Amino acid sequence: MRAKLRSSWFVLVLVLVTVLSASLPIFAAEIIILHTNDVHSRVESHIPQGAEGEQGGRVRAATLIEEIRDMYGREKILLLDAGDAIHGMNIDNLFGGLPSIEIMNAMGYDAFTLGNHEFNYGQEVLAERILDAKFPTLAANVMREDGSLFAGYSALVKEVNGVKVGIIGLVAEETPIVTHPKNVEGLKFLDPIDIAKRTAQVIRPDVDILIALSHLGLSKDVELAEAVPEFDVIVGGHSHTVLDVPREVNGVLIAQAHEYANNLGFLYLEVEDKEIVAHEGFLIPVTADVEKHGGVQSIIDDWNQQLQARLNHVIGTSNIAWDGERASVRTQETNLGNLVADVIRDAVGSDIAVTNGGGIRASIHAGDIRVADVYNTLPFDNTLVVVEMMGMDILEALEHSVRLLPEQNGAFLQVSGITFEVDPGALPGGRVINVKVGENRLATGGYYTVATNDFIAAGGDGYDMFMNATLVAETGIMLRDVMVDYIAQQGNAEAPEGGRIVIDK
Repeated sequence: MRAKLRSSWFVLVLVLVTVLSASLPIFAAEIIILHTNDVHSRVESHIPQGAEGEQGGRVRAATLIEEIRDMYGREKILLLDAGDAIHGMNIDNLFGGLPSIEIMNAMGYDAFTLGNHEFNYGQEVLAERILDAKFPTLAANVMREDGSLFAGYSALVKEVNGVKVGIIGLVAEETPIVTHPKNVEGLKFLDPIDIAKRTAQVIRPDVDILIALSHLGLSKDVELAEAVPEFDVIVGGHSHTVLDVPREVNGVLIAQAHEYANNLGFLYLEVEDKEIVAHEGFLIPVTADVEKHGGVQSIIDDWNQQLQARLNHVIGTSNIAWDGERASVRTQETNLGNLVADVIRDAVGSDIAVTNGGGIRASIHAGDIRVADVYNTLPFDNTLVVVEMMGMDILEALEHSVRLLPEQNGAFLQVSGITFEVDPGALPGGRVINVKVGENRLATGGYYTVATNDFIAAGGDGYDMFMNATLVAETGIMLRDVMVDYIAQQGNAEAPEGGRIVIDK
């Protein structure tokens, strides 16, 4: 049983004010693991809903990391990231995640494991980012069909303050269903616990401590700790869990630091004879009281300039205006609503696609179409989700969509792959008739794949029936980015076929 560190608490509230005492067992060595996870491109600070001030962001976390290195000595610090780092915000999404990699290089990360959202750019782009990183990317359980490792490294052995530290990277096995299938074609995501056990048995004899850098989620990390006691520490991600102090399971310390660099994970270890003899761990809040790191801010500023230029880039043209007016998209089918729904269905190959009119916030004028025009039209961070639903549940969703007609309703659905009529004079719940999927009538007992945005898929706007659907793919791909790509590929955006929602007079 490992003894918890009995010396004075390291206190860090907003800024670093004290350090742990330096009294060590005579032969013990100290190391400090600093860790982040699920940052999702939050390189800058943000103001969460309901909060009064900024928090999080790598730009402030970098300052804390530098201070801790100065206080303890760089040779004692191990800086790790547990995945989902380089996708999520415009600054990364429009440049394939390169800005975050450059920032992580500047921060001096020692190792990184792939999260499921790293695959959203596709394998070719991700392989480029792995090469751009000045730190190893670890993924022990992701293989190509020929048996080679996708990331190039399964594990790393690194000396930290005289301590030989082994690190094994593990990626969520369900990644193929939480990104677009084309992004993982030809890749195998093997059982992470089985791979971890086999890899640990090889590495453990040659290291003093062994760490799992895991993008598996807390519940899977607990299983991992129970199954592979060779690990000393699991630095986790994927579940966005706040572990204020490490959880100990089967003698293994499990740490996770929430999301968006809102916290910097801090784990202090004293190591003697290949054992952790004392430890202390907690989360350091990354608040507005922490100064922004000048070097990191400079990198962000450079990329923001490129971002503005990218937003003004013309991606296509159109001879018609696209109706995204509030009164239109919330009461009837529009050409813009049809286009958005078609883009969703085309991107994932589903039977049907639906999107809420309330998510469409602006029209697009005839003439040149810029990236910024699409972003103004689709301003929310909505991602594409595919579910399998019964026909009766789809019918219920359509009834929910039109229940308030003729009143405006943000839940009104713009659709693709499905047509129907609406009798607004009928009572709500009995207004939708003549529903067809393609050329065939909707089979209430049949099953269909339905693509939508993550807001609707989570039951937003009262669509509870989606919460009971079977998840097919949670792609993580931004709707607006798919729209940009579609218009760029088409060059000239033309009006899609209408007549999908016929409202009887």
